[in-house]
Amino acid sequence: MTTPVRAGRERPVTREEVVDTALGLIEDNDVSALSMRRLAAELGVAVTSIYWHVGNRDALLDLLVERLLADMGGVRPAGRTPRARITSLLRQWRQRLWERPHLIAVAHERGLTGAMFQPVQAALARELAAVGLHGEQAALAVRALQVQVTASIVLQRAALRGPSTTPTDPTAWRDSPDAELVAALAEPLDYDAVFTLGVDALLDRLLPARGLA
Repeated sequence: MTTPVRAGRERPVTREEVVDTALGLIEDNDVSALSMRRLAAELGVAVTSIYWHVGNRDALLDLLVERLLADMGGVRPAGRTPRARITSLLRQWRQRLWERPHLIAVAHERGLTGAMFQPVQAALARELAAVGLHGEQAALAVRALQVQVTASIVLQRAALRGPSTTPTDPTAWRDSPDAELVAALAEPLDYDAVFTLGVDALLDRLLPARGLA
């Protein structure tokens, strides 16, 4: 069957292009921005062409969540030491969560949060097993690292949605002998630096007993 092409398009739309454009609409706005009519307008095709390629809106959301799950499954450790490999997994995990907030919300609403997180959990478990951490200890370590990742995202998103405020009032620290501390607290919060510090602290706790810090 030939996909209809509207004036202005030089080639037929593809299924991949429909999914890519739908993803862009969601992440540039939110899931409420995704309608088949708006998607068709973005692509310059008839609405029937969208339905032909991906089905209805709900089916399209299923395809988008499938892509998200595949993307999370593509996380791979990098580095020569256990610490470097675990840190690389956490950074990739955090980056993916940061890039897809609205689609992650869709996955959560569909009860797929566990499936979304499982690939990275499994990758972390393999790295922890390689340094001798198994069973309940390994499960607790995986969850502690997961909380570090997700909490950093939640806090940063909440800060972006809230009103703009000064991180701290230097005048409230008049009696502090540490001027450098006060100046630093008055600067905007560096979430990446805080995340790195938290990960380092956790790994200091998890790995030194095994001589692998």
